Amino acid sequence: MKQILVLGGTNFFGKKAVQLLVAKGYDVTVATRGNNPVPFEGQVQHIVLDASDAAHAGWQAVQAQQWDAVFDNICYNAEDAQIRIEKFGQQLKHYYFTSSLATYEGNKDGYVEADFDPLTYEIDPNKTVDYGEGKRQAEQVLFTQAPFQVTAFRFPIVLDNDDYTKRLHLYVEKALKHETIQFNNPDARINFVKGSSAANAIVWAIENEQTGSFNISSQDAISRQTFIDWLEEMTGQTIDVDYTDESITGSPFNTRHHWYLKSDKIAEAGFELDDLASWLKPLMKDLADEMRAQ
Repeated sequence: MKQILVLGGTNFFGKKAVQLLVAKGYDVTVATRGNNPVPFEGQVQHIVLDASDAAHAGWQAVQAQQWDAVFDNICYNAEDAQIRIEKFGQQLKHYYFTSSLATYEGNKDGYVEADFDPLTYEIDPNKTVDYGEGKRQAEQVLFTQAPFQVTAFRFPIVLDNDDYTKRLHLYVEKALKHETIQFNNPDARINFVKGSSAANAIVWAIENEQTGSFNISSQDAISRQTFIDWLEEMTGQTIDVDYTDESITGSPFNTRHHWYLKSDKIAEAGFELDDLASWLKPLMKDLADEMRAQ
């Protein structure tokens, strides 16, 4: 039975991944800072750990065990990556972690894995480290310095009923309240991944010992106008949309250019991708029904 450690597995798709691993019979340990209850009572072991603090006492418990795989949902920058290398070292076989579409820069009609190569990326110590830069630096450090095998999951925006960021919820609520939705470009395409699909991909990669970087998204992308069309259909509302050249706040799915992943690589490796309409439209309707019932 594989011994699997999950760093940050008590929320959203990390939680879903833990639930899948437990259901498949793996021996799972979850490491968290201990600020919130661990929602797997009797099913997993728990280590209290601040993974961003190299001196935290929880690392002693982590290093006292042998892990077949580690899934890390809370590695955000080069410093975090260096701590993982220091603490896991030669004793770990395989490390999997959550990266992001935000690693990609520039305006492209869909990003492929080769559009960001951590092996050739040079870290600029003077560059502001936002979320995307943090993930780029984490990948660079891990892929160039780690003595264990590394897999990076590059996700777009992850959506589901239990998405704590409530970004899709915001658009559904605006539709129901007849509030104007703003986008810059009606033709700019976007895609997403469902929370349960993200979890399935993580577990699939662990079971099949996949290495390298993988985009994980829906198999297709839609324009912002198509997004609005689906939102109207699923909420039964006519939506007022303001397509403007002005700067926009409060519209988390807005970009001026295409912002989506091409995930052919993982599909060719054997993981089945979802099409957007099969789950995003029902999710819109579910959220609308929930809001109407409140």
